[in-house]
Amino acid sequence: AQGTTTDSQKLFDEIRQTGEYSIEAWVVPANVTQEMSRIVTYSGGQTARNFTLQQTLYNYDFLHRSTVTGANGDQPQLSTPDADEVLQATLQHVVATFSATAGRNIYVNGQLVTPGGDPSAPGTMTDWDDTFAFVLGNEAGGDGLWQGTIRMAAVHRFALTPEQIQQNFDVGVGEKFFLLFGIEDIINVPTAYILFEVAQFDSYSYLFTQPHFITLDGTQQPEGIPIRGMRIGINGAEVDRSQSYANLDDTLSASLFAELGQPLSTLGSIVPLENGVDEDEFFLTFDLLGSASYVRTDDPPLVISENDLPTAPRVGVRTFDEINATFAAVTTVDPQDPANMNVDIVFQNLRQSLPAVEDAQGFLSSHQMAIAQLAFEYCDALVDGPNAAAYFGGFDFNQAPAVAYSGANRNLVIDPLIDNIMGIAIMSQPDFVVLQDELGYILSNGVRPDNLINRMLTPNPDPLEPQADTRGIAKGVCGAVLGSAVTLIQ
Repeated sequence: AQGTTTDSQKLFDEIRQTGEYSIEAWVVPANVTQEMSRIVTYSGGQTARNFTLQQTLYNYDFLHRSTVTGANGDQPQLSTPDADEVLQATLQHVVATFSATAGRNIYVNGQLVTPGGDPSAPGTMTDWDDTFAFVLGNEAGGDGLWQGTIRMAAVHRFALTPEQIQQNFDVGVGEKFFLLFGIEDIINVPTAYILFEVAQFDSYSYLFTQPHFITLDGTQQPEGIPIRGMRIGINGAEVDRSQSYANLDDTLSASLFAELGQPLSTLGSIVPLENGVDEDEFFLTFDLLGSASYVRTDDPPLVISENDLPTAPRVGVRTFDEINATFAAVTTVDPQDPANMNVDIVFQNLRQSLPAVEDAQGFLSSHQMAIAQLAFEYCDALVDGPNAAAYFGGFDFNQAPAVAYSGANRNLVIDPLIDNIMGIAIMSQPDFVVLQDELGYILSNGVRPDNLINRMLTPNPDPLEPQADTRGIAKGVCGAVLGSAVTLIQ
């Protein structure tokens, strides 16, 4: 759905006046595999926008144009944490807010999911363009298709407060109906009903909440009527799941009436949608209601058969986003930092070449090649970055390789890599001594001559080829550990 540029200009006019805004939407993503798919956008194409709320796999991304973040609003963009997998293919309430004081934030189902805050300064909106178009479900040029359902979308001219966001989440989305199930002929109380608040929860189900017992005749004062084991049925059959009220055991009494009658439960129940809101019909059954009871036949006993399937493996491999998040954590290299832009670019290019499933039997040699490339990119950013001195405490990168890696100096590179990447005292990891020996650690009994550092210190016989340098050797050792099974296997 795309507005004209003329109609869309009202967003420009309103938001420029306040200097803040919020994008609010109730959405049901169709999957968690689509990337850079626009949910709500006010933009002019792939490389220019005022704001965008989009999906990238398990993440919501918030792009906002300012004097700091650039014309595309992605220097950098604000995203939900990869490891949290916030975005799921179910109904979610997502709110993206911007203000000159708090910058950008993203809330999902009433909760702040970007606790680290905006990675860039708020800047100003002086560069906003009033010729862009407001679009739902795609990019202005048609090349950012989002698959899913938008139940509601709104743009506010103010940054909603956390309390307002929680309030809107609690209210929910979509039409709500009061369904009355008549029970007067069973308990002999005129105009007696069980009342439910019902809404279509998503594309596949209904949500039943707030069951109450009521009478529409104020002169009726029923007392002491037992009710037990209430279940919901649809189109002639009881629902075979999510029977939240099956354990209900209460007594109906006018003395307990509140605004909507007597509340029976605080639980909700999800009922699968079958024929659609215009054709589905519901009914209730009870184990006991007044003096009437229903003899419920027990389900047939579950037949236990021999399990001829192979035993599920206890270990697997990390998938693409898990690998990226792990590399970032153990190297302290933030791929969203503009200084590490190349790391994120390499990851985006390699994403489809990294493992997509956790089953180790699906791991291919091409996966390992991609992991190695990404590992060396992270190691390059670590060794050449500002954190190198703190990470490799005491190691002098300015010395010549033969001096820098002489004696126990080399341990100053190996120790922090093993401690941070492989972990300390983890029983399932390789033997420390074996790994140290392979890398070139100085042990009490000397050092193995063919270890990794020694091989890289050996001069290249071809004078036309580049020779090893101190930082290059550190990157090689880092890549050997980071790109190995110690980070891949879980």
